[in-house]
Amino acid sequence: MRPILQDGEHIITAFAQSASGPGWSNQPLWIIVQARDGTLRQECLQPEEQGRDALILYAVSQAAHEAMKHAVEQHLKKTRK
Repeated sequence: MRPILQDGEHIITAFAQSASGPGWSNQPLWIIVQARDGTLRQECLQPEEQGRDALILYAVSQAAHEAMKHAVEQHLKKTRK
């Protein structure tokens, strides 16, 4: 597995966001990493890189992520009016 974190970096958040199309699907785990200088970057772990605990939590994270996106979208629609 390739290293995600360099010295002094830490994970801000990780979330599941599945994707699919005709004849394919994927369950990547997205990770937001903060460097020492405060810059952020996004990394992606494929299912074979995720580890047992992440795979177990994937469905919960996916559901929470979708619910949070919907809640934010609804809030922003209300505040734009």
